[in-house]
Amino acid sequence: MSRLIILALLAYLLYRLIFAPPKAAEHDKAADRSHDVLVEDPVCHTYVPEGQAVTLQHQGASLHFCSKKCRDEFVRGQKNN
Repeated sequence: MSRLIILALLAYLLYRLIFAPPKAAEHDKAADRSHDVLVEDPVCHTYVPEGQAVTLQHQGASLHFCSKKCRDEFVRGQKNN
């Protein structure tokens, strides 16, 4: 009888090890999402994740663009003004 209990306990522990999701990975995913702030492109007004945006320093401020095309269009507009 004690062998059956030990085998059942070992089977349960093995099941938990195989099928339990790693808790650290879930926490890391949530942390990544919280830092993924959307920023607005000043040219086309599209919102893009800050980590994927093309950044330009302009008059002491960081401007974020959806693409190099929008960044270049902004720079051309500033030169014309």
